[in-house]
Amino acid sequence: MTNLPVALDHVLAATLAVLFPIRAVFFGYRRLTLADLLDVPRVRMSLYRQGIAIQWGLAAFALTLWLWQRRPLADLGLQPRFTWGLLGVAAGFAIVAVYVLVQRRNALADDQALGRLREQMQNLERMLPHSRVELTWFARLAVTAGICEELLYRGYLIWYLEHWTGLVPAALVASVVFGFGHAYQGPRGVVVTTLVGLVMSAAYLITGSLVAGMVIHALMDLHAGHMAQVAFARAESTPEPPAGEIPAV
Repeated sequence: MTNLPVALDHVLAATLAVLFPIRAVFFGYRRLTLADLLDVPRVRMSLYRQGIAIQWGLAAFALTLWLWQRRPLADLGLQPRFTWGLLGVAAGFAIVAVYVLVQRRNALADDQALGRLREQMQNLERMLPHSRVELTWFARLAVTAGICEELLYRGYLIWYLEHWTGLVPAALVASVVFGFGHAYQGPRGVVVTTLVGLVMSAAYLITGSLVAGMVIHALMDLHAGHMAQVAFARAESTPEPPAGEIPAV
């Protein structure tokens, strides 16, 4: 582990741990909850674009600071390493991916399954894509999150915290910070994203590189966004039964 954090490192760490979650809750998702129904799509697209710009800006700042301090890129997890650990993570991900793809195919062909999915996503409906155009921007946000959040919350924050806690505790704390960064999703969302953070941290520690985590993270978000868009679009395209008519079951 190379040179100690400087003042700008403390600023960036505080931004990730405190300012980023506050911004997401009070200046991001809150705009959606307060928006008129007809204005929600415009606000949603605005938040997608803002999220992309902010995350790339923070990632660029972290990388610039890293290079300025002449720290090895390997210490930030940006050096690909072809190891047995990477092979194991890839094999595990492939098994999970096959299962998810089967479940995905079944759900896309089942209106009732999509209905259950809409119920599960009800709290985040205003944040998730409804149209193909929104899905395109959400996909860009998903790729951004896969790259930038792994760089910031795994590579950078674990390195920063490790100076005071050690490697494994740093990974645990960084995962909790990552979870609270998604506080706008509510308590369940914080728990789920903390667990995701732990999985991504484990992939990083096992492989010694952020590459696997970046790919997995982006694919997870892409899958979730596409399933949400299909589920909401399917509901919006289903005609309401005429007044007084009982729908067939």
